Amino acid sequence: MNRTTFRTSLIAVGIGLAPLLIAGCGSDEEVPKGAKKLSFELTDAGCVPNTAKAPAGPIIFEVENAGTSTVSEFEVLEGSTILGEKENLSEGFSASFSLTLDGGEYTIYCPGGADERGTLTVSGESKATAEGVER
Repeated sequence: MNRTTFRTSLIAVGIGLAPLLIAGCGSDEEVPKGAKKLSFELTDAGCVPNTAKAPAGPIIFEVENAGTSTVSEFEVLEGSTILGEKENLSEGFSASFSLTLDGGEYTIYCPGGADERGTLTVSGESKATAEGVER
């Protein structure tokens, strides 16, 4: 195989793989219809805001590292159980995840912050629970 044929083959393979690589960068997690968005920043203080309220049902948690090297993780806990989290958020990075939550109090946890724990108060009952579907 000569150099021109090799380069042409390499370019063809690269073009063929590009759509697969681009598709891999997206999230396969679909945003639930009617989801409530809650935005948080990771700071040296911990999670900002430290308290939040939302109606029961699907909730999208948007988390951004606002320039701290002390805190790089955001978790939503029920007791000691992690329901959802984003880890390794270096300075300037952001990420999101969604959960469907029933009414109750949950812990917002940002390990390493001056005030690591906060409270998420969810009111009501999610539609899934109302229809007899477990979360």
